[in-house]
Amino acid sequence: MNITMILTAMGMVAMMSSPAFSNEPTTGLEVMKLVEARDDGKDLTQKMMQRLVDKRGNVRERRLITFSKDYGLDSKSVSYFLSPANIRDTSMLTWDYADEAKDDDQWLYLPALKKVRRISSSDRGDYFMGTDFTFEDIKATPELGDYNWTLMGSEMLDGKDVWVVEAIPKSKQLMKDLGYSKVVYHVRKDIDMYIKVDFWDRKGRELKHLISTGITQIDGIWTATGGVMKNVQTNHRTELVFSEQEYNTGLSDRMFTERMIKRGYRGK
Repeated sequence: MNITMILTAMGMVAMMSSPAFSNEPTTGLEVMKLVEARDDGKDLTQKMMQRLVDKRGNVRERRLITFSKDYGLDSKSVSYFLSPANIRDTSMLTWDYADEAKDDDQWLYLPALKKVRRISSSDRGDYFMGTDFTFEDIKATPELGDYNWTLMGSEMLDGKDVWVVEAIPKSKQLMKDLGYSKVVYHVRKDIDMYIKVDFWDRKGRELKHLISTGITQIDGIWTATGGVMKNVQTNHRTELVFSEQEYNTGLSDRMFTERMIKRGYRGK
C-alpha cells in the first residue's frame, strides 16, 4: 500500500486471491500471510483525494498522486501532495520489507525546510500529516513479526464471509512504538483482503476504525476505491477517494529514491 498502501495502507488496494496454503488457514498468522502474498499487479499509479473532517464538520481537502511497485513480497511506494499549495511537493517514500529481521524504511520530504526526515521505528506510531493514519498504517501490510496473531473465528460483514484476526504487540516497547495495544483485522475470505480494521490505544481503549469502500475489480485486480478512518476519541475522520488507477505500466525503480522525492512530482 504509500498512503494508497495506507490502505493498501493501507489493504486499500485489494488483490486477487493467491493462496499460500492448500487448506483453509487455521491460525491468524496464516491468514495474514495470505493477505501479504496476494497479487496486486506489478505496479500501480493512482490519484487520491483526502478529506480531513473535524468534530465540527469542518473539511480540509488534499490531492495526491501515489505510485507503488512490488519486488516479490517486498514493495516500495511514494506519494506526492499536489494541493493545497502550502503542502505541495511534500512527499512520502516507503520501502516495505517482508523479511521480519529487516526494519522497513520510510522518508518524509518537507519542501518548506528542503529537508528529508527519516522515520525511525520509534516514530512509526506518529500521525501522518494531520490524518488519522500513522506512519505504520500507511504501509502495504502490517509487520507480521511485531504481533502475536490469533484467529478469533469467522463472521459475516456486509454480506461477506470474513476471518477475524486479532493482533497483540509482542512487547511493551512495540506497543509504545506502534501506538496500539490491540488491532483486529476483518479479512474477506474470497479475496484475501482486510475490509475493516479496529484499533485500541496503548491503554486498551477503543481508538479508531478503518473501513474500505467501493471494492471492485480494475484490470482484473480487486481494488478498494475509497476508505474512511474514524477516530472515535476525537470524532475526527479521514476520508480517502482513489481514482485513475493504472496497473502494470512498468514504473521505473528510480521513482522510489530519496533523490526523486526531493525533486518532487513533475508529471509522467
